[in-house]
Amino acid sequence: MNPKRAALDREGGLPDGPSAVLHDVTAVAFDVSAALIVVLDRVGRVIRFNAACERLTGHREAEVVGQVLWPLVVEDAEVARAASFYSQISPETPLEKYENYWLDASGERRYLSWATTYLLDALGQIELVVCTGLDVTTERQTRLEREESEARFRILFERSGDGVVLIDPHDPLIPWRIVDYNAAFARMNGYTRELLTGQSVDILHPDDLMAREGDTWLEWIRTRGAEARGEGEHRHRDGHLFPIESSSSLIVLGGRELVLGLDRDISERKHAEAQLQALNERLDHAARHDLLTGLPNRAMLTDRLALELMRAQRSGTEVAVMFVDLDDFKRVNDTLGHLVGDELLREVATRIGRTLRPSDMVARVGGDEFVVVVPDLLNLHHAARVARRLQEALVDPVRVGGLAITVGCSIGISISSQDGTDVTELLRHADLAMYETKKEGKNAVRFFTPVMNTAAQTRLKLETRLREAVAAGNLTLYYQPQIDVVSGRLVGLEALARWTDPELGVVSPGEFIPLAEDTGLIVQLGAWVLDEACRQAAEWSLRVPVAVNISPVQILRPEFVDTVSDTLKRHGIAPQMLKLELTERLNIRDPQQAAFRLGCLKALGVTLSLDDFGAGQSAVASLMNLPLQEVKLDRSLLAGITEDPASWQVLGALLALARGLNLPVVVEGVETPDQLQVLRSLGCETVQGYMMGRPEQPSTLASRFQLARDEPPSSG
Repeated sequence: MNPKRAALDREGGLPDGPSAVLHDVTAVAFDVSAALIVVLDRVGRVIRFNAACERLTGHREAEVVGQVLWPLVVEDAEVARAASFYSQISPETPLEKYENYWLDASGERRYLSWATTYLLDALGQIELVVCTGLDVTTERQTRLEREESEARFRILFERSGDGVVLIDPHDPLIPWRIVDYNAAFARMNGYTRELLTGQSVDILHPDDLMAREGDTWLEWIRTRGAEARGEGEHRHRDGHLFPIESSSSLIVLGGRELVLGLDRDISERKHAEAQLQALNERLDHAARHDLLTGLPNRAMLTDRLALELMRAQRSGTEVAVMFVDLDDFKRVNDTLGHLVGDELLREVATRIGRTLRPSDMVARVGGDEFVVVVPDLLNLHHAARVARRLQEALVDPVRVGGLAITVGCSIGISISSQDGTDVTELLRHADLAMYETKKEGKNAVRFFTPVMNTAAQTRLKLETRLREAVAAGNLTLYYQPQIDVVSGRLVGLEALARWTDPELGVVSPGEFIPLAEDTGLIVQLGAWVLDEACRQAAEWSLRVPVAVNISPVQILRPEFVDTVSDTLKRHGIAPQMLKLELTERLNIRDPQQAAFRLGCLKALGVTLSLDDFGAGQSAVASLMNLPLQEVKLDRSLLAGITEDPASWQVLGALLALARGLNLPVVVEGVETPDQLQVLRSLGCETVQGYMMGRPEQPSTLASRFQLARDEPPSSG
């Protein structure tokens, strides 16, 4: 602002001298103005110092009149600079508004905005300088903070890896006009930094969305706030559409309300999701079909049988359920190996399927167990004839690898009208009838009778003996090695519970572990296994992790995390030396609570592994929703791996999925050199199975791997 210049007209009758003039001009204004007013002579001495100046500085006018101003109001280091600047003013160099600071009564800086007026003498020289100032300390601080904020925003704007765009939604001519955008936004959409500025954002949309619905979208952004986000599509400069993830918010810059958009190209994510979806569909099919034989599995059997029972109830017909168990199949596996056993199972499945009507169903529900469902049953003789045909279908030897293998089967039958009304009951009764057949000599057919329920008493006895064994600590732990495929070195051990009862003899884990889970004994049993495995690891000074299987019942117990932590501390085991294996087959009632507990275990430093992955009991979501650090592929995936390309592809896809999620993989059930070679070719790093070593007692395993030493030797 140009200074106001006023000449003192000494010839016009005005009072003579500066004091008289100032008395007339400022007498009223000085005392009532909220502005600071100070009048200086030509050398900077104070002539007047109003009340506002007094309040700010703490100096009284009477004290400062006649003194040079700057030593009174600025810091010592600034005095010379201020005096030099003042000495250089002249009538020819009018002063604009400017800012400087004064020290207040407490010594703090207060920033002031000044307007200056010169009063000239008769010769046109500066006689007095009238300075009027306002305290702008708060405004200056606000401005500086805003400028700093905008500078930080600009840095983030430019350096963000996501596309960032500023849009004016209020432009009356160009709907949602692009004001500015960063390099990532331009690159994502195929444009240079100049080409999009000033364009409507609709240039990036498949249609004129904002021209039609801009007001609606603006109100949506205003209403949703931080939740204004979603997915959509952008049209690239070359014309192709690509998916984006976008979030929008309203900001004010330079007094204008703008839309700040954060966009991310999610093409790769969508592609990965499509791949995962395809894989999930394949796994979903696998979840309802047996991988080895291609027959429906237990899940699909349950659904189909439930439908047949409802249909039979409406039509007044009968349904027969036949539990078919191959006789002496274990002997085939033990003597000829699992590959021969697998081929035998495939041939049995084919023969059974050829024997049945199209309306009948056969499912594989266990290692050598099949269930046949025969709807529209005519009578009991009809069921018996079907059973005999099934046995006759297996009379001819099965040729596998140049060998002729003869196998019979034991069949138990339950009928819907007399033996049960629901799926579970009919399957259980057919199973009981089959076991009665086994006990009486095998290769026969038995219909269920109520007396067979006495078998339930056997299960109760087993439960009682198991409860006593757990309480007395009469179980033992065996250990199976996990081996590095390349070096052959021991990289881990899995602790496996074993039980030999004085009366019942050796009881299979497949028998007593499910029983423990059903009865709640798994909590005590699991705590013992965890404690014993950690104790043994400490005794061996183990340098590789020991894996312990955990049950969903344990995971959902509130004290489980503390149990693990206390056990590690009690035996002085580093958390990294413990691996907890969570089976994929489990059915967790509360997935969120399980994920939370597993997250707490991971925070302890314990490794979490998903066991039995690929067994077809859950979806890929297990990998996405749980804080896992390792995947353990189920032994069933190795069925036919050496000769079946489809099996190879499924295993390769699962390995690729795990690598994509940065999860190490252990493959269990490796029993032949050919299987090991395939796994090497697929890049698998760690294996477990009979080829590397069966589960062994601690003393045997310690001797084999010299576990008491600092460095475990190679297994080979």
